Amino acid sequence: MTEAVPEQLDPRPNKPAAGPRFVQVALKLPLRREFTYVLPPGLTAQPGNRVRVNFHGRKLGGVVTAVSDTTDLPIAKVKPIEDVLDSDLSLPPSLLELARRMADSYGCSMGEALDATLPSIAKRRGQRRIPHVELLAPRDLAVLAVDELEEKHQAQSRVLRAVLEFGGPMTISDVKRRTKTSDSPWKTLCKNGILKRVMIAEELEELKPAIEERAERHVLNKHQEKAVDAVTKLVEANEHRTFLLHGVTGSGKTEVYLRILEKVQAMKKSAIVLVPEISLTPQTVGRFASRFPDVAVLHSGLTDSERARQWQRLLQGKATVAVGARSALFAPVRNLGLIVIDEEHETSFKQDSTPRYHARQMAIERGQIENAVVVLGSATPTLETIGKARRGIFELLTLPERAGAGRLPKILVQDLRTEPKEAQREGVVLSRTLLVMMEERLKARDQVLLFLNRRGYSPVLLCPSCGESVQCEQCSVSMTWHSRRGRLVCHWCCSEKRRPEMCTTCENERMFELGVGTERLEEVVREHFPEAIVARMDADTMAERGAHERVLGSFRKKHIDVLIGTQMIAKGLDFPDVTLVGVVSADTGLFVPDYRAAERTFQLLHQVAGRAGRGDKAGTVIIQTYCPDNYAVEAAAKNDYDSFVQQELAFRKITGYPPFSRLLRVLAEGRQESDAQEILRQACEPLNTMKNVEVLGPAPAVITKVKDNWRWHMLVKCFDQAAFDRAMGAIGTVEDLGTRTCRVTLDVDPSSLM
Repeated sequence: MTEAVPEQLDPRPNKPAAGPRFVQVALKLPLRREFTYVLPPGLTAQPGNRVRVNFHGRKLGGVVTAVSDTTDLPIAKVKPIEDVLDSDLSLPPSLLELARRMADSYGCSMGEALDATLPSIAKRRGQRRIPHVELLAPRDLAVLAVDELEEKHQAQSRVLRAVLEFGGPMTISDVKRRTKTSDSPWKTLCKNGILKRVMIAEELEELKPAIEERAERHVLNKHQEKAVDAVTKLVEANEHRTFLLHGVTGSGKTEVYLRILEKVQAMKKSAIVLVPEISLTPQTVGRFASRFPDVAVLHSGLTDSERARQWQRLLQGKATVAVGARSALFAPVRNLGLIVIDEEHETSFKQDSTPRYHARQMAIERGQIENAVVVLGSATPTLETIGKARRGIFELLTLPERAGAGRLPKILVQDLRTEPKEAQREGVVLSRTLLVMMEERLKARDQVLLFLNRRGYSPVLLCPSCGESVQCEQCSVSMTWHSRRGRLVCHWCCSEKRRPEMCTTCENERMFELGVGTERLEEVVREHFPEAIVARMDADTMAERGAHERVLGSFRKKHIDVLIGTQMIAKGLDFPDVTLVGVVSADTGLFVPDYRAAERTFQLLHQVAGRAGRGDKAGTVIIQTYCPDNYAVEAAAKNDYDSFVQQELAFRKITGYPPFSRLLRVLAEGRQESDAQEILRQACEPLNTMKNVEVLGPAPAVITKVKDNWRWHMLVKCFDQAAFDRAMGAIGTVEDLGTRTCRVTLDVDPSSLM
């Protein structure tokens, strides 16, 4: 099919005497079809090659999916390929098939799926110069300019602050991504002499993990040996199978992965290891790189050319182990034998933009295509995964005890309702029990982790007189008070404003800071323990280059006594001197209007508790909560995964949520609320009469407005595979209902309903 619609199609295949060749090209467009072009004389292409074509007057890149000597279209209507890009660089057939399955499963086009499998950085060769912005004005003047610009030119203020926090030349793409702005703000700052645009050549340097992050070889216990033997047996037999490695925190899952990888390499096979983005610290990278010198590391901390270099090494067979986040699943390794997904329950494995694939499911699909073994590892598997393991769809391997000298920590639940009334009125930050335990540990020169999954100083600025909170003008959410920055910030659209001197509703002069964020927690810790060295890890403090690695390196060397952080410290870290972990508020995510709220709360509590007692010293965990009787909190306190699963499954069965159904979410976002409502009403009409399909909505989304766009959504529960296929057939092209003023997206198996 070509973009030019012929007046009349000739039903007979056309094959001219000269023998031109025709190619099917998938373009990165929300059009679920491919387009036919002809190869001009002198050009050759094969499936997987990137090409440049003319599409309605635009020059677009695409990927060849098929080559043929014939076409059913009139030859005069078929346009020629303009160029074949990197003819010696093509996607392997297995990745083409994986992209095809992704497009079918997640309701996107083949071109959109292929774009995910071949990131743009893999298309570039050699060293290149990319645009950055850096300070031109003196730093002290730039700091003053941030405040001056905030009132009338807020976007410029955000851009300038981001560059200041980064501490050096910053790529323009990173500036726009972090500040959610267009090109206009940074260009204006350059025009006014505050910033300057510079072209900087990327360095082709390989990542060198720190020596102290090496993975020491340990003797395996019987459970670890059983897991290694079971997996390697099937790798050797070239037989696809999915395993669930369910092990308590500190049970040595990483050592199991490493031993399996050693045997996979001995068989001359390759492997892919996926870890959550937040766990891609030098610690994680170092463990794998210290055992495998030919490892290729793919993560967001690399420059584009560093990442391109890693992809080239994999494509050429110079590296046989790819370690990375979600997108590393598409690494072009040769002779794939193993795919590992560590912390398989993590939501970061779900892509939040088109194509909205889940890396866990696509890993299993790739394993089927290439006869590779897939290992899913977690201390808290999702209900879907543990259910498949118990039904025999996956093979279950268990690690029921901690490896080496590590012991499971003692967990205490602190009921905040028993704290003094004065403390409750002000908002309890650290309970009396946690303060006493911290004092004991710090005197013993042990280290403390404090976890709070909420950044900023206070999530709500409230008027105690009329009860009104400061709301974002563009979004239907409260603005978070950031004391250090001296600004109220919307965490959805990034808009900022000064703290009001009085309530705009009743003109009361005192505004009350309701709730606790990591910034306030840090202030309280410093007040109680002035001699302790305290560090904070959240999105605000980790904006500077290399900050994440520096803080964790200092913590490992015991240069930091108390580490405060959000979920980036909750998992994947192994520090033997951490003997106390404090969960400042276990209730933060418990009452989010999402059917996974209890499951995520349990997983997070269980994972963060697992940071304590990983060495020779015993560990203690204090969980602060106003809801000590909640079954998720109770199960986490007892380290009782099975009890939680049993209770949560009962809830899911009654309500018909996964794993007892598959879920589709359709979201409409538009300037006019009525447009979003009407589009969803049209989309749900064919679904209402389907068997084994239940439609919830259309209804306002939890966050009803973001960036002045009204948000409505509907949920579709499909209770068997046939119902899912029918529903996908009916709404798989729902994005076509979108207009210039209303965007519609389809999310299959959504990880969040916000």
